[in-house]
Amino acid sequence: MTMLFGRPEEPTLSVTRTPLHETCPECGGDGVEGYPMLDLRGWCLVARCPACLHVLRREPSPTPFGFTYVPFSAHLRDSGG
Repeated sequence: MTMLFGRPEEPTLSVTRTPLHETCPECGGDGVEGYPMLDLRGWCLVARCPACLHVLRREPSPTPFGFTYVPFSAHLRDSGG
């Protein structure tokens, strides 16, 4: 049952990754990429090394739909619950 969005027509989902021309401090790789990501804390922009998966930066960002999504679980963690 689809509530908000229709079924995707593509067989896989992907996101555009932007080369950041930085060096990974963990493995020394030079292919660090930036892209939007949704995790349990909400939407964010990450800078991540594709070789070792080390996250260099994670910054909160608005959703691609134009509003900020903060899951209820983030409020529970901040309040100590």
